[in-house]
Amino acid sequence: MLITKKITLMKTIKISLITLFIIITAGSLSAQEYKIPVQNSKDGRLILKDFNGLLPVEGYSGNEIIITATSENLVPPAKAKGLKPIYPSGTDNTGIGIDVQKIDNLITVTCLIPFTQDGDYKIRVPENIALEFSSGCERSNDISVKNMKNEIDIKSCHDIKLSDVTGPLVLSTISGNIDITYSSINPVKSSSVNSISGDIDITLPEKTATDLELRTVTGGLYSDFDFTDTQKNLKKVGGNEMNFQLNGGGFRFSIGTVSGNIYLRKGK
Repeated sequence: MLITKKITLMKTIKISLITLFIIITAGSLSAQEYKIPVQNSKDGRLILKDFNGLLPVEGYSGNEIIITATSENLVPPAKAKGLKPIYPSGTDNTGIGIDVQKIDNLITVTCLIPFTQDGDYKIRVPENIALEFSSGCERSNDISVKNMKNEIDIKSCHDIKLSDVTGPLVLSTISGNIDITYSSINPVKSSSVNSISGDIDITLPEKTATDLELRTVTGGLYSDFDFTDTQKNLKKVGGNEMNFQLNGGGFRFSIGTVSGNIYLRKGK
């Protein structure tokens, strides 16, 4: 009886190990990477176009753009064996459903997967490269970016979330919220953040010196910054729109939404 139980237990363990191996192997096979070397990344610019689904982008202290794809849509059906996928918006020159074009320090990456299908990608980039995102409203891509130390330009119709960035920023969305947390401020250029139908929530370093322009049509303005010392510089333009100098003024920072609130928070 005891021997039978031991044999059963050993079989159960063996089956569990095989199952675990299959899961791990399947995960490693489904994830595909494509790497793009970058020289002088601080002078480079990466343009990301027409991505679907969630698009997380993270900066790191390296010199390669690493694109990881895990989408099941990249796996062709059995009947397509020996055939190459054809995309209406371009040619896949990477094997992971994207087209990459590189001219000097300008790199353009276009997602070729139709907007009716989600493309699951994660992207790591050199932290000091400039970023640009663009996609049509038919593509439901929520963009998140963290750990970047250069300018970011985003045109979207959905949510935008940035954390540990320095700017400058030029952001616009149609029907999404914008959430930004700065690690520090790069004041070399003006910044602009706009949403038509969504809240804007920004955390600035406490000592940020900027000329702020705030405007919202149907929403409210909320902040934990102390504006009493700059009250003489505050100008009410009309409705919920005002201009004022924060910490003596500095680079121009325009923040606006039509039907949302603006939250301006004091960071570290």
